[in-house]
Amino acid sequence: MKRWLVGGGLVVGVTAAFVLAVAVGMLVGAGGLSVGGGMTTVAGSAPTHTPAPAPAPTPPGPAPTPTSAPAPSGTPAVVGVDAEPPVALFVGDSYTVGQRASSPAKRWSTLVARELGWVERNVADGGTGFVSRNPDRGLLSYEEQLRSVREPRQIDVVVIAGGQNDFPELRETPAEVFRAVADTYELAARRFPDAQIVAVGPSTPWEIGLEARALDSAVRAAAERHDATYVSMIDPDVVPDRHVDADGVHVNDKGYGAIARRVVAQIS
Repeated sequence: MKRWLVGGGLVVGVTAAFVLAVAVGMLVGAGGLSVGGGMTTVAGSAPTHTPAPAPAPTPPGPAPTPTSAPAPSGTPAVVGVDAEPPVALFVGDSYTVGQRASSPAKRWSTLVARELGWVERNVADGGTGFVSRNPDRGLLSYEEQLRSVREPRQIDVVVIAGGQNDFPELRETPAEVFRAVADTYELAARRFPDAQIVAVGPSTPWEIGLEARALDSAVRAAAERHDATYVSMIDPDVVPDRHVDADGVHVNDKGYGAIARRVVAQIS
């Protein structure tokens, strides 16, 4: 803040000085007396000078105590430097498992966790979905994956991804799939009440059809209902032909990288 705005003190001082100068000028012009630094002037006579008494010396005061200058307002304070990074739970299918990636470090969930500074906890199972499951092989649906976490309070972020394995069921019993989508996100919000929820819609290595769009719409509606961050994989399509693996079903390292960039960009 500029000093001349503080309390208006300088404005008052200038005004007082101006008034005093006018008064002195009037007295001098009228031949009267004016007082100014020990000088006395009498009309019609030579000026005589009376020295003013010297002021008594003032003993030196104590030296000022040095204080550190405050940090600029735009400088962020360093808080929680020893705080542990957020723990992110990843729920999904073989894409979230990272099948056909050259290494686990190349799967999209690991790339996202590394970019955002999260600790990854991946419980995804291949061949699963909102309704798709294979309990004989220990492959759990998304709801069952959420329930498999024994200490939900330790989870800061919940990422639910995929659903393309439910396309066949969606053609036969769409109401069951839509209800499972809603129930999955309801369970996530209830079981992890303090966590941020990220809803990653389905992707497909094939042409985007009605099933993909219908399931994506159901995921988006559930995300909005629970104030989750929604990420679309089909608008635009994140899996062009060059990102499809040789098996024709999964994606290659470039495809996993593209999925990771889409998720990070939407979260950021």
